Amino acid sequence: MSEEAASGIRIRRLTKTYGRIRALHQINLDIQTNDFLTIVGANGAGKSTLLGIIAGLIRPSRGQVLLDGQDMTQDRDEMVGYKIGVLAGHTYLYEELTVYENLQFYGRLYDVRSLNDKIESLLERVGMISRSKSMVKTLSRGMRQRVALARAMVHDPPVLLLDEPYVGLDQGGMDMLQMFLTDQPRTVLLVTHDLPRGLEVSDRIAIMSRGRMVYEATSTDLSFDAFDQVYRKFAVMM
Repeated sequence: MSEEAASGIRIRRLTKTYGRIRALHQINLDIQTNDFLTIVGANGAGKSTLLGIIAGLIRPSRGQVLLDGQDMTQDRDEMVGYKIGVLAGHTYLYEELTVYENLQFYGRLYDVRSLNDKIESLLERVGMISRSKSMVKTLSRGMRQRVALARAMVHDPPVLLLDEPYVGLDQGGMDMLQMFLTDQPRTVLLVTHDLPRGLEVSDRIAIMSRGRMVYEATSTDLSFDAFDQVYRKFAVMM
């Protein structure tokens, strides 16, 4: 992406420290509108911290994150939240509410039109329509992950941030998620340890190590075996 481009996500010199620990160091990254970027790396590489800063859940120590030209680290307003859907380790579901009530809550938060129809459609797609009246606290880990995906999508965000979304899902759930990720154009940042799936669904793939972006390539230019060799080479550094 050119320096003048304003659309999509643009990250410049992003740094995050926790005391003496440097979680991110001078990250520069561009994700164009409707681009799909997968980031892989060992535990502690900084992937989740990067995603959390983009989502507005973590404050950076230094640097910029621009979404469609707006600096989200400085003048973030509530409208930015309408553009972003987040599926992370925390489901952000209310245990004492039903599946349906959770989606109602988030849908009203985002002023979603025809909300009941939207909820029913999403629950059908994630395979949870039969559990719509179940309390979230009664659901398995995989079921909660399905509902959390519906929550992240209830306002149909143009930007989707996913941190290890396959965790807890069975094969059917993984296939369902794969369809969600490819059914329509949107800007997606996926953080995962699942190298084959991460490579398959993305336009670009990157490797993080010790808070730095150390490798980036176009996914279609790589076979899995070729990428696995590259990953193993960088794994020595992790």
